[in-house]
Parts: sequence; structure tokens; C-alpha cells
Amino acid sequence: MKNFKTDFIRNVALIGHSGEGKTTLAEAMMFETKCIDRFGKVDDGTSTMDYDDEEIKRKISISMSLGYALYRDCKINILDVPGFFDFEGEMVAALHAADSAVVVTAASGSLTVGTEKALDMCKEKKTAALIFVNAVDKENSDFFGTVDAIMAKFKSVVPIELPIMEGGKMTGVVDVLANKAFDLQGKEVATPANLQGKLEEYNGKIMEMVAETDEDLMMKFFDGEAFTEEEIQKGLHAAIADEIFIPLVAGNAQTSKGVKRLLDKLVDLMPHPERAHKIGATLNGAHVEVAVDATKPFSAQVIKSVVDPYVGKLLIFKVVTGKLTSGDSVNNNTVEKPEKVGTIYVLKGKKQEAVDSLEAGDIGALAKLTYTNTNDTLAAADNKVVYDTIEFPAPVISYAVKALKDEEKAIQGLIKMQEEDATFKVEKNIETGDVLISGLGEAQLDIMCKRVKAKLGIDITWQEPRVAYRETIRKTASAEGKHKKQSGGAGQYGDVFIKYEPGAEDGVFEFVDEVVGGAVPRQFIPAVEKGLREAIKHGVLAGYPMVNLKATLYDGKYHPVDSKEIAFVTAAKLSYADGVAAAGPCFLEPIMEAKITVPDDYLGDILGDMNKRRGRILGTDSLGGKQVITAEVPQAEMFRYATDLRSMTQGRGKFEMHLIRYEEVPGSANAKIIEDAKKREEEAAKK
Repeated sequence: MKNFKTDFIRNVALIGHSGEGKTTLAEAMMFETKCIDRFGKVDDGTSTMDYDDEEIKRKISISMSLGYALYRDCKINILDVPGFFDFEGEMVAALHAADSAVVVTAASGSLTVGTEKALDMCKEKKTAALIFVNAVDKENSDFFGTVDAIMAKFKSVVPIELPIMEGGKMTGVVDVLANKAFDLQGKEVATPANLQGKLEEYNGKIMEMVAETDEDLMMKFFDGEAFTEEEIQKGLHAAIADEIFIPLVAGNAQTSKGVKRLLDKLVDLMPHPERAHKIGATLNGAHVEVAVDATKPFSAQVIKSVVDPYVGKLLIFKVVTGKLTSGDSVNNNTVEKPEKVGTIYVLKGKKQEAVDSLEAGDIGALAKLTYTNTNDTLAAADNKVVYDTIEFPAPVISYAVKALKDEEKAIQGLIKMQEEDATFKVEKNIETGDVLISGLGEAQLDIMCKRVKAKLGIDITWQEPRVAYRETIRKTASAEGKHKKQSGGAGQYGDVFIKYEPGAEDGVFEFVDEVVGGAVPRQFIPAVEKGLREAIKHGVLAGYPMVNLKATLYDGKYHPVDSKEIAFVTAAKLSYADGVAAAGPCFLEPIMEAKITVPDDYLGDILGDMNKRRGRILGTDSLGGKQVITAEVPQAEMFRYATDLRSMTQGRGKFEMHLIRYEEVPGSANAKIIEDAKKREEEAAKK
């Protein structure tokens, strides 16, 4: 493949609701440009972009895949993005690299949640967008109902093509920009009378948007003068780049209707890399914005990692400045390590095609780099730029995992999955001992476990994780701890009197020595503290860590021969067990601060649900037409909240939360916590 200059590159992300035809559209774009020799189908498991076993089995995309179409001397890099909400991180990565997005939506007569979220994210990421209304000639399709629903929510959307329908089939299009109609072969035909009014309405809206991009054009518009073709083209580019205009076209990816016209729009209207948004970076200690520029020294950013069974880890990257050639020596500026570039690939699904070089703006892949991972910056030795990391969504749901056999091997397999999905995390909770997998939804976690099973043959089960409760005391109590052992030979003797009360200086544990008169010799006092520090790792109610405990050693006894360090360690533990049990022990539970963002319509439902979860509403704020609810809620009530929130808001809600403090658990919950702890002990004993 030849090297493509920046002006002749288009990076396009296909985004939108799951099942609307994004992968089929990618297939059609490559097939119509003869970049693939057969039109694969998602339902048959033969599509180019959905090649993972789980994708074929489920008939959905679960990770971003790359392909390209060569059209009118341009290379159109296609980033096919999953529409399922659990894989939002893939859309974030794709929009970071893409210069424009095609939002694919079915002609269902409504605004789907995925379309709404995709357009919102394009606005957030400042990415130029175009809407492809798919399957317009499918039975019961409603193109204009779909258009009206989208335009009611997004005022910047205006159709630039209207499908001509005859007998339920699409036979041509009305080109709103050209004010003409064409059949599917490109021959001009008469504009149907039933579309004339819509044509004039939409043309007028577009000309008004063009006028808004330039003062001279605005004057011309008010004077009733027609714009020249050059003025229209320039105004369209500016309006699309400034996100005040989102063009909408129609077609059917399954039958390739409208696909070549879509390719024309991508080449003619959507921005090439130099015109697209800039990337934030740090250079020489200052934060700067870097534009794609082929004249500058080489730099690139890795946007995704893919574990390939044959070549190992593939790193997908976008060249931001300069040019990368096979054999180059570069630096990983993120970790300050040198890397040697071997073969450079462009991808077509799972197929890798070697190329000699890639120009600024292009997207490719590298294998066999030693130190490099997702988000890292690669650059020429004299270019010290470090690009801002991609802000992937934080995990919002966690489960504890167990493997029926070879648990360590299964966990290592899950850890490797982190390399492919930046929103998937594996970690061990030190307090509970659970190995947790975390992500954006249950489907994502299930797929990760299924992938490990497919590779390693290990079944992985998962369940709600244990809450990291803690224990503390509410009252003051004193207790003696006496350890006396006499069984022939050297004996052991230690006797201590310790007062226990809440209020440790550091919030965890405070030891105070108030012994007078040598009741406990100085050399044994550290042993008492040691015994207590070991004891507080396990509370007296259910074995959770003890916190906020102040222990004062005020008296004791010793034996001049039998007293030893181990005796006072044991005596301290005996005192702890009795004293803490008498000091009103209770459980503390983690309290989270949650920020929940939902459309206005769902505010009442969310507030009611949060009250059922023992949550306290701290306030609500309006932000961008949505409500942001701030609440404090026990962690124990939030393990399935990601799934429940999605259900309550039809996928429109999102949330984030973090630990802020521990609070006393209501007494009614104590029995269940203790019972669960006993069950775990019994299960552990059986093993």
C-alpha cells in the first residue's frame, strides 16, 4: 500500500446503538471500495470486523476493530465501535483517534438511547459528526419519524439527503445541498412532489447555518443573495468543524444503498486530520495543544492494545506529527525508554498488512515493543512531547471471582485482559481477601471470564464481593489478661490490665503506657503493644479489622523467671478479647459519595430509589440539560447499581462514586453480617 499524505486521510469512528448496523456499514464501505472481496455478515459470523469468538457467538461487537476503505485517492480509516454500553471505553478511545464520527441509527421512527449518547459524546469530545439513517427501506421503517425525533433533541442536525421511496424500496435520493434528485446509479431524476417541501425546508436551514460561519455570508443571507458553490463548501466545512451542523444521510448498509454517497460525504465534508481537534500534551513543562502536522518531528499516541495469538501484543496508534518508518528508533516518552520499530501494520479486522511507513494523521499498529502500553507517547529522540492520557470511564461495578481449578492461573489470565480493555480492572482487596474484577457492566465482566475460559479452559464463577466492614467500640471497658503456662521445664507468665476506649489519635490504634512502679518491666511493654497490634487485625464480632481503638496499659504482674515476651503478647490478646467485647463493639460500613447524572425525567425515580438504599441526598444540580444528584450511600447497597441505574433510565444515566468515610451499621444488620462471616469460616475450614 502506498503512503497517504495527511490531506488524503480520513479517520472515521462508526458509533451508535448496538444492533443498528455499524459493523455491516463498515463491511459495505470496504466491499464497495474493493478492499475486501466478499461481503461478510454479522449473523453468519463472517464479517471482517467481528472476528473474536465471543463476538461471533453473541452477534455483537465487543471491542473496537479497524479497517480501511480506499476511495477517490483517499484512505478512510474505519474504527468500528461496539454499541453496547458496557464497552463505552472503546468509543472513548475511538473518538480520541478519529477526526469525525458516523452515528449509525436505524430508521425506527425514534431517537434511540445509543444515538443520543453517541451524539452527546461527539459534542463532549468536540468531534465532527454525521448521521447515517440505516435500513430506510426495511419493513415498517420510518425515515422522517426518525429525523424528527433526532432534530427535536439536537437542533444542529439537518438532513442533506432524503431517500426516494417507491413501493417500500429506496430507489434514489434527493440531494438537499445540490437541490437535485438522483437515482442509485447517480443519474439525475425529477424530485418527487411529496419531498419538495422538505427539500426547501432543509435547504433553508442549511444555508442559515452556512451564513452563521462568516459575517459576510450572514449579510448576503439577509440580503437574499444566493451563495456560490465555493462559499457553501467552505461554510459547510466550518459549520461541521464547529459542531453547529451535523449532516444526516440515508441508506441501507445491508444492500449497500447510499454507501458510496456516504463515502463521498466523508471525503468532501468531514475534516481531514489537520483540520480536526487538537490533542492536549505536555512539552518542556508546559501544557500545550498539538495539531496533526506532517512537517514536525515524529510523535504518536497508543490508543489501544490487542493481544494477538500469533504476533503477541499489538499496539494500535495514531501518528500525530511527522512520519514513522519501519526500522526507526524512537523513545517512549511516557516511561522514558527507547523502542525499536519493527514491522508497521495497517489492520483490516484480524488481518495485518505490512506497510513501510505512516504519515501524520494515519492509524496503524506495532508489535514486539518492550515497554509500551495503551496511552503511551512514542516520539523521535529530539521530540519530548507527552500526550494527555485518554480519560477512560472508571469501573462502576465489581464482583469477586473464584476459579474451580488453578485459581492463580485464572487470575493471571484475567490480568492479561486488562491490556485489551482499559475499563476492566483486576485487583485483590487486602481487607476481605477477595479478588475483584471491575468494569462498566455485567456483560463486560462475563465476556472477560468467558475469554479466559476459552484460552485456558478454566471455569470462573463470580459473586457479589464482601463489604470491607470494620469494627470499633462505643464505650470504655477494662480487662485483665493473664497467661500462665507450667508444663515442665521453663514456664510462661504474663499478666496485664488494659483499659479500652474509642478515640485513637490516628483513627486506627493508639497504645498508651501508664504503668508505674515496674508492675510490668520495661522490656515487656513493647510485647504488650505487639500483642494488641496483632489482635486488632480481627475484631471480636466477625473478624473484621478493629479501628479507632485506644488501649492504655495501666497495671500488670510478672514472674522473675517465667515472664517472657511471648507470655505478654498472649496476655495482651486475652485482655483484648474480653475488654473489647465489654466495650460495646459494633460494625462500621464504608460510605460512598455518589454523583449520578440523569435526564430530568428520571430525577424522581432516582431520588426514590436512593432513599430505599439508605442513601442521603446532599443536593441536585443542573448541568447541560441533565440533573446531577450528589448522595451519600452505603457501599453494601450499591454493588448492582450500574445495572439497576441502566434499567431505570433506559441506559441514559451514569454515575461515579468514591469512599468518603466509615459509619456505624444499623443494629438490625449485625446478625446477618455475623452469620455471613461464620459461613465463610466454615467454607474455609472445609477447604
